[in-house]
Amino acid sequence: MKLSQQRYPDKLELRFSRCARRTAGRRSLRLVLSLLLVLTGDRALGQTNPTALSPSEAYKLALAPFNAARAQQDDLTDADRFALGNGMGQASRDCMALSGNTSAFATDEKQLIALGKLCIFGQRYEPARVALVKYLALQEPPERKSALLLLVRALLGLNEPDSAEPQVRSLLQDYSYDAEIHFAIDQVIDSAEGVNPFLNERALQLCETQNTLTLPLLLKGRALEGKDASASASVLFSDAIRCVAVAEELGKSWQDAMQQLTAIARQPSWAGTADLAPMQAALARQQMVGGRVPLASLHAHTLSNSTLGPRVVSLTRVTVVLVPFTLWSPSAPEVVRVLATTAPQQLIYAITSWSANTGREDAPSHEILKALNLWRQTLPPHASMLIVPEAELKAFHADSFPTGIVIRDGVVRSNSVLSSQGAERMLLRTLTGPSEKP
Repeated sequence: MKLSQQRYPDKLELRFSRCARRTAGRRSLRLVLSLLLVLTGDRALGQTNPTALSPSEAYKLALAPFNAARAQQDDLTDADRFALGNGMGQASRDCMALSGNTSAFATDEKQLIALGKLCIFGQRYEPARVALVKYLALQEPPERKSALLLLVRALLGLNEPDSAEPQVRSLLQDYSYDAEIHFAIDQVIDSAEGVNPFLNERALQLCETQNTLTLPLLLKGRALEGKDASASASVLFSDAIRCVAVAEELGKSWQDAMQQLTAIARQPSWAGTADLAPMQAALARQQMVGGRVPLASLHAHTLSNSTLGPRVVSLTRVTVVLVPFTLWSPSAPEVVRVLATTAPQQLIYAITSWSANTGREDAPSHEILKALNLWRQTLPPHASMLIVPEAELKAFHADSFPTGIVIRDGVVRSNSVLSSQGAERMLLRTLTGPSEKP
């Protein structure tokens, strides 16, 4: 299957590795969600585009929620999880057995790179690294680019983003920039950001490299299209916004990049495209940071035993963490649990709206109510779920889910999509860590 919006192509086993650590017992929720797909249809990521879209662009926008859900860490069905776990277990055993004696194929380029793939699939990253290094040491290996991409994954699996970064530089030096290289850079940035000052600097350097290569493409109205993987204009734009957010949280101004991104979002060439709405929302989220909260309070409803009750939540006097979510953002429950565990002293509210889950009118739905009640039961005791009016959700430009919004004393301190563990670390840094100064 050709991947366009998914951030990391060919990473099903990596998504499983994180899923395997999640709390079990959500089969009933999955059944309800499967029913909802039939009953509610799709909702497009992004705000309503005032410009009429062509059928092809409207179709892209309508598929955006499905693509976003499939790109998240916990999108596997129970059958997927069992089958993949079985395959990964077999790959792990075979990797260790074959890595013990590679003399039979030490110079066999085809078998060496296959061993690297096998070991990565089995999450045996050190044997994978060894096999791939041997492969790359061969004279003119035919799949050198693929081996470098795999080596990046192996090193990140070993928690060595500083060692993965030189492999990315080799890719940039020797091959034309494409979506695969772009996603490899994303992986290194995600693994480095928020870890320590040294890796933060590495992440920013890679961000600068990405922007140097992708902003000119966006200025020309182009994306990264490829045979095996593609990155849409809105993905490139969102990655650039992410880099601005990282830089500013680390105390470094990237106003030049923000000015370029603002100019790109205003280009007439994006009118009538499915990319425009998510680009505008990403820009608006970052522009909120440092400014006053758009709402003094949320006028919400809470759920208790499938019964709705009104609740008003002030956003101006204390530190509040908002996590906009939808039922089709499968990573959201785990994100909320991580935040609640790591920052238990904070007020954490998972917020959604009726319309965000159906793409239709902002009115209660029995099916959505049932699914939200099941979803609520997965939350830690001190994290609350709120159903807010769609207008209040849109006030925070929530179009990608889950998102993390930190509000302190009525000022928005962070508003970023929580698409990776690196993004989660940066959000927690906003809550607990000091800002680095240039």
